[in-house]
Amino acid sequence: VSAKGRSIDIFDRQKNPVEAFIQTDAAVNPGNSGGALVNTRGELIGINTAIASPTGTFAGYSFAIPSDLVNKVIADIKEFGMVQRAFLGVMIDEMNADYAKELGVSLNEGVLVKSVVEGSSADNSGIKEKDIILKIDNTDIKTVPQLLETIASHRPGDKVMVTISREGKLKDIDVTLRNKENNT
Repeated sequence: VSAKGRSIDIFDRQKNPVEAFIQTDAAVNPGNSGGALVNTRGELIGINTAIASPTGTFAGYSFAIPSDLVNKVIADIKEFGMVQRAFLGVMIDEMNADYAKELGVSLNEGVLVKSVVEGSSADNSGIKEKDIILKIDNTDIKTVPQLLETIASHRPGDKVMVTISREGKLKDIDVTLRNKENNT
């Protein structure tokens, strides 16, 4: 494994994809999708999904869906017949030096809230534009894919603790997640 939480832009952004792949140098070729990515103890850590290749055959990088996300999808399908997708209700971007300078903060990690969807989970809990999301529960959030994966591991109706930085001050906010239809 050479990286976690990788976004490789293979899905239509309009469909709100979760791209938080495990990047590995394990040889994966066309037709291997759906195969197991295992660790040295033989434990499943991901499901092989895609390769980065200029030729159509393995050229160094492959990508797998993390097994915890796969397990959540399977449990949802068994229990509800469809995936139960939770949304925070924010438009986001990764923090960087330019945003830090614009906001007058020293943070250059985390996820910047660019806007909040009216009536969403974030809006109802008090998350605001220009907040910087740093944690969900006890999971550090440094990138957009990390945030998407963490929220995707929950169902509508789940409660999470979102740690933000607002005007340089840390704040914990309780959020009840909602689905795309804005209900639980």
